[in-house]
Amino acid sequence: MISSTSSRPTTGKSAFRRSDPESMASSRDLIQQAIRQLPDADAPDLDARWLLAHLLQIDHRDPQLHQDFPIADEVAQTFLEQIGRRARGEPLAHILGEWEFYGHAFEVTPAVLMPRPETELLVEWGLQILADREKPRVAEIGVGSLAVLATLALERTDLIGVGVEICPEALAVAESNRQRHALESRIELRQGSHYDPLEDAFDLIISNPPYIVPGDPLLETAVSTFEPEVALLDHLDGDGLGHYRRLIEGLPGRVHPHGGLLLECGHDQAEAIAELGRKSGWEVEIRRDLSSIPRALHLHSGPHAS
Repeated sequence: MISSTSSRPTTGKSAFRRSDPESMASSRDLIQQAIRQLPDADAPDLDARWLLAHLLQIDHRDPQLHQDFPIADEVAQTFLEQIGRRARGEPLAHILGEWEFYGHAFEVTPAVLMPRPETELLVEWGLQILADREKPRVAEIGVGSLAVLATLALERTDLIGVGVEICPEALAVAESNRQRHALESRIELRQGSHYDPLEDAFDLIISNPPYIVPGDPLLETAVSTFEPEVALLDHLDGDGLGHYRRLIEGLPGRVHPHGGLLLECGHDQAEAIAELGRKSGWEVEIRRDLSSIPRALHLHSGPHAS
């Protein structure tokens, strides 16, 4: 279930009934009103049910949401306010205050990118790479919400991790999620840029760095308006590859002989990044996401690292 840790109006069973049900809002009417207010949403019905479920502290797939029942006035008012925010393009994750990633819920604020389904490929591939490593050490450059590194640690209970993040506001969200999932003893967070805060070698280094070219006309307005620019735009070289160059150039000595670098990239960047890796002497593998877009790369020293 997706639920917020922030304070809520009347919730749970008390949100379904009050002393005068006839004067209360109808859940069906509220959802229909919300759908009318979300003409540009990809799935307005799902957005509406998700937000109402969030306020009622029930799962958004709960069959109750397909029935009609009275809703407390304060809950109805908050729901319509949240629908207004969604209609203005604010990400659902920001309104809810958290988002699900690989089956785990993480706090999300405007200081971090919303965890996206395509990024789960990094987790799946990372788990495969580390399958035969005992007590693997993993670093993530640009942890944001900590969703990727925390998920790896939750799936591999012997994993030790170090997360690097340059933005203090994002680092605070990562710390909140580290505590939320009781990972204080296994994940260390350090503020800094790229490899600067790292000292030891790792079995795997992961990064989903800023790769959008500043001024890209294809960047969605909702993304540019509500998500952090520092996590989106390549202000190093301005061509979308700046952070990949820094990560590849600085990789020698940062991973064990069997280790490697696992990267997420934009839809048309994989081959250019692979060429950077090959020119630096690394073997490179590319994998596609569920939309068949080349989405992730693994740079390593040879077949034994895959």
